[in-house]
Amino acid sequence: MKCDDAERLFCIDPTSGLSVANEDARINCTNGMTGQKIKRCSADGKYGLEEDFCVSNKINEILQITMNSTELAEKLPQLVGKLDNISKSQNNTTPGNLQASLAILHAFSTVSNVSLEPVVVEGFLSIVDSLVDVKAQSAWTSVKIENKNSSSQLLKSVEDFTRLLNPPNQNFNICKPNIQLKGMKVEPGKDFQVDFSNLTINNRSVTYSVSIHQTELAALSNGSLVMSIAFLTMNDILSPPPTCNYKLNGLVLATTAELKSIDIVMHFMPLDSTLAQASAQCVFWNLNNGSWDTEGCKHEINGINIICRCDHLTSFSLLMSSITDFEVPPWLLKLRNIVLGTSQVSLIIGIIIEAIVWKNLTKNTTSLARHLAILNIALSLLIMNTFFFICCFLKPKDISCKVVIFLAHFFMLALFFWMFTLGLQILYHLVFLLRNYSKLTMMLISFILGYICPLLIVIGVFVKGHFKDNYIEKKICSINLVETEYLFCLVPLIIIGMNFLITFFAIVKILRPAIGEKSSRHHSDTNSVKQILRCIIILTPLLGLHLFLGSIFLTASTGYKFWSREIIITIFEIVDELQGFLILIFGIIMDKKVRECLKQRFLPQTYSQKSSAIGSTSQSNSQS
Repeated sequence: MKCDDAERLFCIDPTSGLSVANEDARINCTNGMTGQKIKRCSADGKYGLEEDFCVSNKINEILQITMNSTELAEKLPQLVGKLDNISKSQNNTTPGNLQASLAILHAFSTVSNVSLEPVVVEGFLSIVDSLVDVKAQSAWTSVKIENKNSSSQLLKSVEDFTRLLNPPNQNFNICKPNIQLKGMKVEPGKDFQVDFSNLTINNRSVTYSVSIHQTELAALSNGSLVMSIAFLTMNDILSPPPTCNYKLNGLVLATTAELKSIDIVMHFMPLDSTLAQASAQCVFWNLNNGSWDTEGCKHEINGINIICRCDHLTSFSLLMSSITDFEVPPWLLKLRNIVLGTSQVSLIIGIIIEAIVWKNLTKNTTSLARHLAILNIALSLLIMNTFFFICCFLKPKDISCKVVIFLAHFFMLALFFWMFTLGLQILYHLVFLLRNYSKLTMMLISFILGYICPLLIVIGVFVKGHFKDNYIEKKICSINLVETEYLFCLVPLIIIGMNFLITFFAIVKILRPAIGEKSSRHHSDTNSVKQILRCIIILTPLLGLHLFLGSIFLTASTGYKFWSREIIITIFEIVDELQGFLILIFGIIMDKKVRECLKQRFLPQTYSQKSSAIGSTSQSNSQS
């Protein structure tokens, strides 16, 4: 036995025997029934519930007859009636009987060149009604695992079989508890208008309508059929995958005619009124890939209803979400790009200024620590923005995407850790006013916090994501936030929160000298307010406090209308992208020593003349 086999889990019980994890145990059916009973061995080494894929003898007899196309065409009405009687008299919603019934209905729908009486189509829909009943939901879960196209197969069978209907009247309808069919024969100058009213879904009365204008129907031959079918219980069967933020919020409506390329208008009443109207999407069931698709469909909001306009016929429904997809206007995208470009240029200018004044302003440990942190904050932010911009042009499957995402993640965390390092320096000097530390200790602690800590975190996230193959999103070159949200978001939030507390402590220290002063209180309060504002303005971009405030506003905006929340998010993103520009202004240029050093470097003659003039004035004043 190989080493890796020893680590694999097994499932075992007396009836199903031994199975390897993630594999199935299959036992042949008894009592003359065909098929198998299945137990699925899960990854944790435990069998799930037994799934009955045994097919009853009566249903199996019909299934065998459908394999002979000649006999099927001759006995089609009798076979439909027989299967309808079976579905009423016995349980045909076990996984095995459900799967066999779907195969039979598909065979029925392949028959051509026949005209069927309404009673036959009614029997067919009666069978479908039992298969999509709420009692069959658990069986559908098992059947879709065995055949992922089973739901598509049922929809296509219903569409194809109902086309064989030959109704005696101009208008006709067939209503069952879980499925309703309404239609008409095409005649000149008449629109197709169908209303499905007073339907009760989840103890709520809903109404739906389907309409096709007569100009569209003119392309059809006179007397041909146009039909709409409302499925009242197909939502769970055709629901989007769990990873999708959207869910079906309307009934499934299928409309058929001789031609599919016909414009259709549908009025949907959302089943769940708590979902965001602005998130609505009109979709059709794509039989080719077995999923919902939006191609050829548009929507508009009309009161509580959603109007869907599509340029083809098939099965339609409504997808909605609890959140709104916000389409950023083009001018806002341009503004964000301008802001980001300004920020990047500002960071480059700031780094150049730091390089110019470095020698003169880093002679003592305190000044060196401050400028070292500011320089690395600017570098990390500049490189991080650059790598995230590069990601937009890479494909998720490329190795270069993983490399760039790794580096972007590293410099993002480095940015936060360097902001934390600067915050700790401020806290140290506030607590220990007269106590200094050595340059070596300061440099060692700063680089461990600034680069070693984020490197270890990023490596851990990368290794975990690489082995689980979920480090990168599947469709875009971006880190998988769902799998890395704790380390990707939690660490920055903790650092920003601690920096906010440090800033609060600094404000308290500023206010303390003013406490107890009686004389010139107004002047003292005004001076304190100015110092506090200066402290907040300077520290906000350097310590990332805008992110802390932004997260509070975003959390508070959950109760607002959706457009308000999206506007807040957009404003927050623009402010965040201004960080580089704010660092240049408030972190570097507003520093008096930096400005003096730049004057000495670029205006030496003017600066020396001004200094001499000041010195002469002082000397003459002293002599007088």
